[in-house]
Amino acid sequence: MKQTKLDVVKSHFLGAEQLSWEELFDGFDELYAITFSSGLQFMNKLLQKFSFAEVIFGCEEVLGDGLEAIIALENSILKQITKKKALLFMSDMVKRGRLNLYISRDTKSHEKIYLLKSNGGRTRVITGSANMSGNAFNGYQRENITYYDDKEAFEWYFNRFIGFRDQCSGEVSKDALSKMSAGEVDFLDKHPDEISVMREAKTAVVQIEKDNPDVDTIEIVTNVKGMEAELKQMLPKPKKNVIVLMAKDVLTFSKKAKEYFIIQEEKKKVFPKLHIDYDNEVVDFNGEVLDLHPEKEKVKNDAKVITSYLDSLSDAYGDTKQAQMDYFAFLNWYFASAFMPYLKWQANRTGDEQTRFPVYGILYGPSNGAKSTFIKMLEKAMCGKTISLNVSSDFTTTNISKLKQGCEGLPINIDDLDKEQFSNHMRMIKADEWGTPEHFINYPAVAITSNKIPALEAPISKRVIAFYIDMSIDREFGLKRSKQISNQIKKLGNSLYCEYLNRMFPEINEIVRRMQTEEEYQADIFLASSHVLSQIFEENGCSASYIREVTISDYMGDKIVGRNAIKKLKQAWENEPGQFVIDRRRNKITYSIPKYGNSYDLKYIADELPVTLGAKRTSTCLTMELDKAEDFLGIQFKKKLFGR
Repeated sequence: MKQTKLDVVKSHFLGAEQLSWEELFDGFDELYAITFSSGLQFMNKLLQKFSFAEVIFGCEEVLGDGLEAIIALENSILKQITKKKALLFMSDMVKRGRLNLYISRDTKSHEKIYLLKSNGGRTRVITGSANMSGNAFNGYQRENITYYDDKEAFEWYFNRFIGFRDQCSGEVSKDALSKMSAGEVDFLDKHPDEISVMREAKTAVVQIEKDNPDVDTIEIVTNVKGMEAELKQMLPKPKKNVIVLMAKDVLTFSKKAKEYFIIQEEKKKVFPKLHIDYDNEVVDFNGEVLDLHPEKEKVKNDAKVITSYLDSLSDAYGDTKQAQMDYFAFLNWYFASAFMPYLKWQANRTGDEQTRFPVYGILYGPSNGAKSTFIKMLEKAMCGKTISLNVSSDFTTTNISKLKQGCEGLPINIDDLDKEQFSNHMRMIKADEWGTPEHFINYPAVAITSNKIPALEAPISKRVIAFYIDMSIDREFGLKRSKQISNQIKKLGNSLYCEYLNRMFPEINEIVRRMQTEEEYQADIFLASSHVLSQIFEENGCSASYIREVTISDYMGDKIVGRNAIKKLKQAWENEPGQFVIDRRRNKITYSIPKYGNSYDLKYIADELPVTLGAKRTSTCLTMELDKAEDFLGIQFKKKLFGR
């Protein structure tokens, strides 16, 4: 690769200060900025400090041809500015001629520059690593931020800004923004030729140089997700690392893009999207911003509906107390699952263990254990809507990937998963890195119910949270209660979940901060989440023994994963001690299945045992380390019980 000389700013270190973002930007009238990975809510607050501003947006570290990302970014930004009420100030600034917005088409520029100027002539240059986002300027992540107050610095950076603006960016159409503000939100979908780069190509040949990414550091980071891949197919291919865009290409693109956006609108009607804006701590469901400060009475109603349902399980057959404990623990994961992709991505950056943030949850066990009804209730509690559950055949690598691309936040619920379907496609769980390299931080988790999965193998149990529900509801009793339960769920809203989200943001920020700054820190989202939930339920008069603080060990500890195996071995020791052979000299214990027993039961037991037991299985026998087995099973094996 040909080397070129760099423009390097020579500085003199004067000192370091601790400033809030307000103090850093206060006292100026004009702003000129280049930013990437923008947080529009923060940008909206920042712009209110200035009488005039020019902002160039870009996609940081966009790879490939780049043109598709430019188009997707402009479309996405304008939709957000004109659709969200909280951002209408920006739209109004554009209309009044106080704000000019530009979209970068130079994918090789990674500058973050903020040039400030007052009417009295005072200037400031702010530069470094910080994008125009709440995370960057509120101290949620480490940044290098430097400022210069001398005029020479301002003039040098301002000339760079003007050159970049005029040569490497296109101004967002004020006409398009005006129409979208007036209600035509899909204006650019119907008129993609009005996107700045396409508009310019109508009258002039536009050339966009393809970036040459460093093959050692390739990482796609974009906030407009899957749109680029689709748009890329509609655009001309680069020739010798240059894209040449002409009028005929605009016509071809315009036709194909219209068809694409029509399809996307149809998908929006089907796929639920619970989107979390981490920069600004805003959550919306299918485009509607959630009120994270809900009415107390509505929160209390939701708390009572949930606890009333869990209390009612005590009338079922089986280990109902354990089932209530497990259902609350599953609720805790289900609610926290919306944060898991973001935390997995943060863990990937800091080198922490990503399996601490599982995105698969399983409820399995005998039929009529209320698993499906419970999942429906949790879904309603998160979004306030009733959404159909997915069926067993949807559990394939391809289908789950498509659902993850189309949905956000709200878990994908696979109901009554078949054993064979699970076995055929469980590899997606074993090697789950979906979305992390691409910086997808809002994709949905997957929640599974099944009556047919007998046990979970160790490679799976390390990557999922799973609870065996050893409980069933009598059919006659279930019929009597079904209407009552259905009516309860109808009364359920998502106010408790909104309150939960509001309280969880500080917890998430603290987890991320400690992951970034404390080498020995072990993040526990389960503890943070259950602490918040316990507080909410207690404040609303809904205390119960199953509502408690839980930790990651309550989900992924050996005794949790092997609980079903422990139960079966204890029952075998109690009912058929003659099937055990104890050899203390060799420190071995062997369990043989009865003559007419099921060899598969032995396999399922072995699958759930921790490796520390040194379990070895044949078709009829299971041998373990005696001392480790006694400790794990909580049994003191004694030969005298056999009478021999």
